[in-house]
Amino acid sequence: MRIRHNAIRFALTAVLLCIALFANAYRYIFKPVDKQFDEIAARVDRLDYDNKREHINVAWIDSMCHIASQRGDTQLQCRALYWQVRAMQMAADSKECIRLLEQARAKCDAQYDYDLARIDYQLAGNYERQCQYLKAYNLLKSTISVFEKYDDAYFLGNAYLLMVQLFSDINDPDNARLMLKPARDNYQKAGFTLNRIYFFMAQLSDSSHDKLKYYDLSTKSGGANDWGMTVQAFNALGNICINSGKFQKAEYYFGQAFGILKDKAPNNFVFHTFVNIDYANLLYHKKQYAEAKALLDNILAKADMLKGEKFLADIYNIMWQINESLGNKAESYRYLRLYMEEYQRNVNEVMKQEVPKTRAREAIARQNDTMKLLEQDAELSLRMVYVAVLLLVVLLLVAAVVFVYFWQRYKIRRIENRELRNSLRQEALIYSVNRKNFEHDIKQKDCEISSSTLLLANKNEVLQQISAIAKNYYDEGKLPSEFVTQVNAVIGDSLKNDDEWQRFKLHFDNVHPNFFVKLKEQNNKLTENELRLCAYISIGMRAKQIAEMLSVSPESINTNRYRLRKKLGLQRGDSLDEYLRRI
Repeated sequence: MRIRHNAIRFALTAVLLCIALFANAYRYIFKPVDKQFDEIAARVDRLDYDNKREHINVAWIDSMCHIASQRGDTQLQCRALYWQVRAMQMAADSKECIRLLEQARAKCDAQYDYDLARIDYQLAGNYERQCQYLKAYNLLKSTISVFEKYDDAYFLGNAYLLMVQLFSDINDPDNARLMLKPARDNYQKAGFTLNRIYFFMAQLSDSSHDKLKYYDLSTKSGGANDWGMTVQAFNALGNICINSGKFQKAEYYFGQAFGILKDKAPNNFVFHTFVNIDYANLLYHKKQYAEAKALLDNILAKADMLKGEKFLADIYNIMWQINESLGNKAESYRYLRLYMEEYQRNVNEVMKQEVPKTRAREAIARQNDTMKLLEQDAELSLRMVYVAVLLLVVLLLVAAVVFVYFWQRYKIRRIENRELRNSLRQEALIYSVNRKNFEHDIKQKDCEISSSTLLLANKNEVLQQISAIAKNYYDEGKLPSEFVTQVNAVIGDSLKNDDEWQRFKLHFDNVHPNFFVKLKEQNNKLTENELRLCAYISIGMRAKQIAEMLSVSPESINTNRYRLRKKLGLQRGDSLDEYLRRI
């Protein structure tokens, strides 16, 4: 029974390639090339899409081939070859399909990537039938990205489901189960029933209970719309019931399968054959040997059509058991020998296929591991880019913050400097005004000092003149000596009074602070009269005026000036007046 599954697998692959599920919405995704050609192609594509392939007229395919040849357009020729293969896929040899599809692929313009994806999908199915699993896998990987680009959920579901079939073929059930999810998601997105998904879920299940459940869901959700898959699901249900001894239920399931084949594919010899073989097996278990033998004899009558098919071993297996039960020893032995030969041939064939399956499984695993490593490297590189960008952003933010901070500080400093300059200007202005006022005050006070000094000098001069007049009058005898003596005494006391000098000195010290202190620093041996002389000279008094102030002769003042120059250490040519004014 296990060997017979190979025949089912081939039929199933053909169904996966050719039968489209019923959809709620349809889009003709091929890019328009020629209006007449595209109208026919869209009609054929829609029927293929809605699983109404029996309504496709062969003349339409011929018309497309004729238009493509007449136009001389390689893209139209490419599409004509594609539809030619789609139309004959169920009955054609996979090698012939591959030959035509490779021609179509060579003619396909690179800008028509959707066309190329449909061709590659078709090629992948035929390469899978030829056990070239790695080629099929790589083609499917390339088609998936294109179908995603055009949002073709239907063919995405088909591509992933063909992946499920491929992984099942190479004995990789884990990856087969992984592919079921995207296949299911895309079928649901496209609005298709999930009968194919349920069918493969049943095949990949380990328990009989789950197999029954999923095969049953497959028949209920698919129905006649996907007759090939539904027939296989009913056939599988019938075999499960045979193994569990539920012959009546098995009879029902086989009856459903025959009914669909009668309606949808009355001339499909492959489907009719493997259903009849399983039904003959049911008849054998029900001990209806003659009916089972007649059914199988009818199949064997067309043995030429079955040459090379793997389910011949199942026919021979049931036939030798039927003949043994009927007592036909010679026939039983003949069919047993044929069964052993066919069985050995199938085993050898399976063993030959195990090597490419193993190689394909390992190659796909290596490819996937490499892709994962590349994806991890890409993800790591992307993360590094993100980190670099993040660091750059942080650095830019920090730089921006620092720039704003220093810019603000610069602006504040500019404002502070401007305010400081304004303040300094104001202070300078105030200082200039104050200095002018101060200088004015000094000059005014100097004037006051000079005025008061001159007044004092004039007073002393007047007093001396009074003393001289009194002496003249005394000499002429006009005044008594006592009077003159008293007048001279009063005048002498007035001239020698130090109170005026002290007041002058206090007033002068207020106007010229530290004047006398600085003179003392120059020479601490300066006398009070010399200090007085220095003060008078600094305010610009002449020698005669100073002499009158001090009641001495001008010659005496000049002599004192000479001594003073020596004490102050002035050289010849140095002006005593300028020196004292600078203090």
